[in-house]
Amino acid sequence: MPQQQRGLLTGRPMMIVNTSRITVYPEKRAEFLQTVAQLLEPGKGARGCLTFRLYVDVTDENSSLLISEWETESDLNDYLHSADFAILHGAITVLSRRSSDFKAIANAVTNTSQEG
Repeated sequence: MPQQQRGLLTGRPMMIVNTSRITVYPEKRAEFLQTVAQLLEPGKGARGCLTFRLYVDVTDENSSLLISEWETESDLNDYLHSADFAILHGAITVLSRRSSDFKAIANAVTNTSQEG
């Protein structure tokens, strides 16, 4: 297992967060949700994938946010060059009227649990 990346300033473990905003055609919404739900499963099994989720905007049911979290940038890049990602990206392209580029950022992992 590769050593987890650490932030230069904090020394805390890092994870890579990848996001994409997607707006679907209203008449394709049900097909989009069903298709993407199935296509996220292979991504969840990819090396280094910590989570892969699709969130729907409560103020606009045709807008959503696709988020994945990765152990390393290398793991994310491997997925972005995989056949599984090509299929997911193709489905998003066909079923949406607009989507942002997939954006990756590094986040420090922090413990957010509270005792009390």
